[in-house]
Amino acid sequence: MPEKILIIQTAFLGDLILSTSFFHAVKTEHPGAEVHVLVNAGTESVLENNPDLTKVWSLDKKRVKKNFFAFLHFANSLKKENFSKVYSAHFSFRSSLLSYLSRAPIRIGYKESGFSFLHTKTVSRPKQGPHEVEKLFSLLFDEYDFPKGRERRPYLFPGILEEESFLSKKKGILSNEEGYILIAPSSLWETKRMPEEKFVSVITQILRKRKETVILIGSKADLEIENTIFRLMKTEPLELKERDRLFSLVGKTNLKELMVWIRNANAIISNDSSPIHFASAFNTPTVMLYGATIPAFGYGSLSDRHKIMEVKGLNCRPCGIHGGRICPEGHFRCMLDQNPVRIFEALEEVISNEIT
Repeated sequence: MPEKILIIQTAFLGDLILSTSFFHAVKTEHPGAEVHVLVNAGTESVLENNPDLTKVWSLDKKRVKKNFFAFLHFANSLKKENFSKVYSAHFSFRSSLLSYLSRAPIRIGYKESGFSFLHTKTVSRPKQGPHEVEKLFSLLFDEYDFPKGRERRPYLFPGILEEESFLSKKKGILSNEEGYILIAPSSLWETKRMPEEKFVSVITQILRKRKETVILIGSKADLEIENTIFRLMKTEPLELKERDRLFSLVGKTNLKELMVWIRNANAIISNDSSPIHFASAFNTPTVMLYGATIPAFGYGSLSDRHKIMEVKGLNCRPCGIHGGRICPEGHFRCMLDQNPVRIFEALEEVISNEIT
């Protein structure tokens, strides 16, 4: 019987995407093992077609939070798999408890995790400093053995259907051979979002000064942001042929289709959110906009060509690991002081130059 290894990663979508480099490392270190991954329900589609994984388990956190018996039933299902080793890539109390209840003889997690005493081995996870992939690698390697280069970046595998969808939609959107630039104006947390009017300024500069098509991306939850941007764009001084190069795919792609659009983009401009990590997987040139959060948290772009845009000199930054709903200081300068001209210049730099 092959060895069975379980990796628990039930965090947000961006965290899961970054964790795929860790999944690849585990499989590389244990080539004959079955590698199972436990994820938050609704995120599992980004792991389809991943050759490093034997099985993906989906946990409905809302359901097990309300029903302890459902939680125990799920834990018992894990126990029946007879895992020899568990890596807790997430640091919640629930993840540590599930690791323990799996009865795997080796259970590795973070010292800072909830119920960390339930692990058989713990490693330190500093809040600031190392990139998230290094924090993950610390569960498996000594620091001097961390994978380098391509193996640090996420591994995502869109399928044939997504490729065909991309080619079909692309024909109806692109009017020239200059390619396209993606704009990701949303985030789960409001204080990580640059205001729509600043995105409008950046988009206008691209349409006036460059030849690419500009495409907005996001989920159905971002339709209000899309509507605001298109409403504000109506007052911008653009020629009709320039306006015709602005499109939106907000709410029109699933996660695997989005992979293909990001992979083939000339560049992407995004808030500190999951599109950054999709772009890292495909080495897409990236301009990353920071507001309430900071690069030192370790979630920055891993693309070879990227630029970080942030307002420095604010003592209130960061105001939380994820940002928040409102600016606690009431001024929101971390985003209101972002300079659209500098953002456009950064875009031109990542497209044309070899930088990091």
